[in-house]
Amino acid sequence: MRPAVTRLPAVALLAAACNPPGLRPRDEGVAARATVVAARVLDQEGVRSFRDGRYADAIAYFQAAYRSGGPSSELWNIARSRERMDDPEAAADGIEAYLASKDLSPQDRAEAEREGQSLRDRSSAVTVLTQPGGASVSVDGKPAAGPTPLSVEVRAGAHTLVVRRDGYVAETRAIQARFGRAIIVVLDLARSDK
Repeated sequence: MRPAVTRLPAVALLAAACNPPGLRPRDEGVAARATVVAARVLDQEGVRSFRDGRYADAIAYFQAAYRSGGPSSELWNIARSRERMDDPEAAADGIEAYLASKDLSPQDRAEAEREGQSLRDRSSAVTVLTQPGGASVSVDGKPAAGPTPLSVEVRAGAHTLVVRRDGYVAETRAIQARFGRAIIVVLDLARSDK
């Protein structure tokens, strides 16, 4: 199946043909209506692509709709599509662009702020692997359950891991948990001289 994006130039050409340079003042209303129609068509295709799970195509349609004069809700649609593509960083950026819009209702603004915060607050899985295995791990001074290899969930933000095993030098690592991204720490433990 060809990506839906390949159909965009024809619609864009339609919009351009309806809005040629050098319009006479009485023709401007006709061109503006044609641009709105093109934006609606693009939006509808974006919604269809989103429902079908074709999020990259949906983004292309929503971007084209926004460029064609579509409402700021196209930015919201782009952010939601990026979130579905497991790109929370880009989704958060998209929400920030949406929040910069001046035409948002207080309810829409509050929902977008909550969603942006939710993306930033996602917890991350931290997996610690050591050679040799069997080391103990503490996260921010609290012992993790079980020896390495192990995985623990941490909240978003900065954390300190300390890895210890008898007969080996303790290792300390600073990590930054962001947007729910997995963090993998692999350590070759050095034998202690004691």
